Amino acid sequence: MLLFERGAIMHIRICKNYLVLPVNTMAKTKELTLACDGEDLYTLKIRLDNIAPNFHAFVDVRKYIGKTITLSTSPEMKITFEEADELELPSLYEEPYRPQVHFTTKNGWLNDPNGLVYLSGVYHLFYQHNPCENRWNNMHWGHATSRDMLHWVEEEMALFPDKTGEMYSGSAIVDESNLLGMQKGDLPTVLLYYTATKPFSQYMAYSTDGLKTIQKYSETPRIPHIVAENRDPKIVFVEEWGAYALALFLEEDLYALFRSDDLLHFSLVQKVHLDGDWECPDLFPITSHTGERKWVLMGARGRYLVGDMTDAGFVPSQEVLPLHYGKSAYAGQTFSGLPNGRVVRIDWDKWDIPNPNIRGQMSFPMELNLEGVDGLYYLTANPIEEIKSLYQESEVLKNISVLTDEPLKMGLRKTPYLLKMNMQPDMDTEIYIEMFGIGMTLSRATNTLTLATKEIPITLTGDAWELTAIFDRHSVELYLDGGKIYVGTVDEKTTCDYNLAYLLLYGNKKFTLSHLEVHSLSSIWERRETRE
Repeated sequence: MLLFERGAIMHIRICKNYLVLPVNTMAKTKELTLACDGEDLYTLKIRLDNIAPNFHAFVDVRKYIGKTITLSTSPEMKITFEEADELELPSLYEEPYRPQVHFTTKNGWLNDPNGLVYLSGVYHLFYQHNPCENRWNNMHWGHATSRDMLHWVEEEMALFPDKTGEMYSGSAIVDESNLLGMQKGDLPTVLLYYTATKPFSQYMAYSTDGLKTIQKYSETPRIPHIVAENRDPKIVFVEEWGAYALALFLEEDLYALFRSDDLLHFSLVQKVHLDGDWECPDLFPITSHTGERKWVLMGARGRYLVGDMTDAGFVPSQEVLPLHYGKSAYAGQTFSGLPNGRVVRIDWDKWDIPNPNIRGQMSFPMELNLEGVDGLYYLTANPIEEIKSLYQESEVLKNISVLTDEPLKMGLRKTPYLLKMNMQPDMDTEIYIEMFGIGMTLSRATNTLTLATKEIPITLTGDAWELTAIFDRHSVELYLDGGKIYVGTVDEKTTCDYNLAYLLLYGNKKFTLSHLEVHSLSSIWERRETRE
């Protein structure tokens, strides 16, 4: 409801959950400041355009319902808006560019997964989010929930920019021991650690109602500014310490590890170089296939150290290894609090394909395990078992011989697909796979898989070929050598052409596939969940 307008200042009594503002992604950027009771709430950089908008920003104002807020712009311009109770858009989840088995936000920009945490049967995914357009800016924490890590419900905005700055990446943990004394009833408190940018410092927020509402703990940082743009705190409980560790990116390839006994105060333990990587640390324990407990420190680019946690800190036991060999997957994070020691990670898939209202997708959730081979520990990544619930039509073939003049060709539905293939190639074998027009060449002589212009090793530890692939509308994810090699790629060269709805396999000589599975996948948007 508009109360009155004076120049470029507007006073609004908030009656609904969202202010819907007209944006043109080619217009000049303005600063839109929201204030209440004479105090600035936050300022958004937004390309307001009342004349020719091509995007509508949904600004979450539900916490101010019943209050009067003030809007002002710099430079000055007339402010027009609508109000809405729901973030509903025409053909939502049916847009031509919308991924069908990867999480995307309803509207706007998405990047790093944040605060992945499991609580009382619900998986929580927070993420870097700009509600004002499909480009990076105005970092909030978006929030989505799921009961199977596949079908997600978008919740209200979790963290908003404020006087401490924008809300950069971080993590979450359940205060199982009620160290902060905030628990209400049987539901434990959840703590969110995040970076704010004025200057770059580490803060904490909390929830006592199962993450339905979130409060910022204090305007005083838990870890004040140290150097440069230090950021992205990852919190984890360390059994070896009986205390908590927080990993923090400092600068270049340098990370810091802090200790806390009370989840409020942190002391520096050590600094660690992670060669070839930077930002977004992920620190987690994992049990190897032979039962040994190890720790992993990983960076945004998917390079990792395996080691042990001692009183002196994290002690690497081998050199840095890469898990990710693609161009798109970045800034991943493992869930906190999963039962039975399970380790599941989600990456952000960088995505620059033009789209009217969204940009960026999350990777398909991947299960991590640790395998020892010839004195080295390798992380392995594979799609979570829950993917089987998406299977629609399946074809499973064994011991299939493919002749040079008789390619294997299989018709496909116009849906996402999971492909699995195993074979033992001869030394000079070369085969070609094409799916929805996306081609891949595998060469035994060079031990490389070529996808678009990128060459990827097929195996690190043996001769057999094991390939799992997920094809969505604009992305291909590959898992090779039992998952020791992970590839995430999203670009115009991995866009499925549904006019070419077939799988084609052939080689330079006769070869035998010991195992081939082809599963069409249902859309994760076909079934809606309601959060209890």
